[in-house]
This record gives sequence, C-alpha cells and structure tokens, in this order.
Amino acid sequence: MKPFQSIAGLLALAASLAGATAAHAQAVGTVTNLSGVLVVRSAEGTTRLLAVDSQIRRGDTLMTESRAYAQLKFNDGAELILQPQSMLVVTRYDYDAGKPQQDSIELGLAQGGFRSIAGAVGQRSKDATVINTPMGALKGNASMVVSLQQP
Repeated sequence: MKPFQSIAGLLALAASLAGATAAHAQAVGTVTNLSGVLVVRSAEGTTRLLAVDSQIRRGDTLMTESRAYAQLKFNDGAELILQPQSMLVVTRYDYDAGKPQQDSIELGLAQGGFRSIAGAVGQRSKDATVINTPMGALKGNASMVVSLQQP
C-alpha cells in the first residue's frame, strides 16, 4: 500500500462518511499520546496537524501517516489507538452521562486500523456504537481491534 497516494480521493471518501455540519463540531475527545504525524480535516474543511492535548471534534477526519500511532481518549472514557496509515471519521458522537438512552457513537474507518477499549457508552449499550468500514458495519460494546487489509 502506498501511504496516502491519493489524498484527494481519501478525503472525498471521508467527507461522504462524515455527514456532519460545522454546527455540530463539538469536542468529543483528546489526543493523549502521539508518535508521528496526525492530520485532521475538520467538518468545515480546514486541515491541520494535531499534537498531544489537541481536541477531537464531531465531524473530524483523522489521518495517521506511515509509522504514526495516535492514542485518543473520548469523553465517555473510551480509548482508541489509531494505527499507521489510517483514516478515521468521527461521524456521530452523542454522549451525556445522565441520558444513556441518547447514547450514539458512529465512526467510519476508511483505511488502516485501530485498537479500542470501550467507555461508558459501550458499557451501557451493546448497540450504541457503530464502526462503518468499506466492508460493512460493526456494532458492539466490547473492546475491539479493527484492521482493514489492502489488496
């Protein structure tokens, strides 16, 4: 696999997965550890480099470059380690500690992989978290390892 050979194509795919508007760009997590380059494209279309303590927002498309790992911590306590050459879209993130019936998290993994540990949303509902991939959708409340194999 050639790292981000077609950034424009990947960003177009990410934009179609995101579906979030600027009005919904609330902070949903933080970068807690980083080794290498982590780029984010916001729902508004701006692109920037992230560092430790950078906020992750609803609608963001996160992209790690070759040899880069990024550890993320979400507001519900979930943790995710994004692998090298990965693209993850934070499509939806609805969490309120006092309103478990409104929990809803949707991420889109367009490329690469991650390892995650469930937070409060995953512990409260097995159906509240969805990971969309080009090969189908995954639902679950457990910790998971997701890796897309490239042809």
